Amino acid sequence: MWKRILTVSVLLGYCRLGAFAVLRLESQAGAVVEITARSLQPGEMLLALFLPAEEGQEARLTFLQKSYGFHPGGPAGKRLALVGVDFLTEPGAYQVEVVFSDKSGRKETVQKYIRLHERAFSRRDIKIDQRLVTAPPEIEERLARERTILAEVYRSVISEWLGSGDFIPPLPDPPTLNFGEHRLYNGVPRSRHNGIDISAGAGSPIRASNSGRVALAMDLYYSGRTVILDHGLNIFSIYCHCSRLDVRAGQSVKRGDVIAAVGSTGRSTGPHLHWSVRARGARVDPLSLLRMGLE
Repeated sequence: MWKRILTVSVLLGYCRLGAFAVLRLESQAGAVVEITARSLQPGEMLLALFLPAEEGQEARLTFLQKSYGFHPGGPAGKRLALVGVDFLTEPGAYQVEVVFSDKSGRKETVQKYIRLHERAFSRRDIKIDQRLVTAPPEIEERLARERTILAEVYRSVISEWLGSGDFIPPLPDPPTLNFGEHRLYNGVPRSRHNGIDISAGAGSPIRASNSGRVALAMDLYYSGRTVILDHGLNIFSIYCHCSRLDVRAGQSVKRGDVIAAVGSTGRSTGPHLHWSVRARGARVDPLSLLRMGLE
């Protein structure tokens, strides 16, 4: 196996393409993997595209101890991998490795480093019904059941990309930029806010941010009436606190389909949508998926 390593502490091959950073890893045979992102920070989604130079070439990418193959669904017929960087990832330089192979079995490894820069997160103390801060004992069985259901949902891996083009906002209203926020409820610290909130009138239609399959549509104690869409490749978008659900589990939806309506169910202080995204377990800012270049 051929192996080339470029050891640096900054992003290599960096240039500007609109609002996106670009990293190129190229084999001696001319095959290329390009990685783009809105920014190089924790909580961002990275898009990797594979551009073979000849028939039979393959590539596999490894980053943050996870390995990714490339699948149909990218722009202009390119194969893609969607790489989530969890918002609690420490800033620093991390190795990106791509193993290129050809139809003869010859392999070449190319390594570069991406530096993730520090990201600032807001802090907020929210006043709410104490039962939604610390669940009463009689709710514990329900919470355990819901944790089991969610774990099963997120274990699902559809081995193809179900999305169609770029992600779109589920509501036209401006979002609150509170991804990753440190939250206290009635002065008690709780888990970090792993999505964004979009305030809108009760009953406003919520649209699927991309095509996929409904993995869950049910009422949950903390997130209220909730829809989870599976977009394939272990990428999920989550829509919480809905007043009603317009889809059912197992149903296929297209980007822009109405899936629910804005409400204030669960741990909520008023009508809004909590919108979040999980990518192979990584909690990423859903705004980082908009205008990624998937068209």
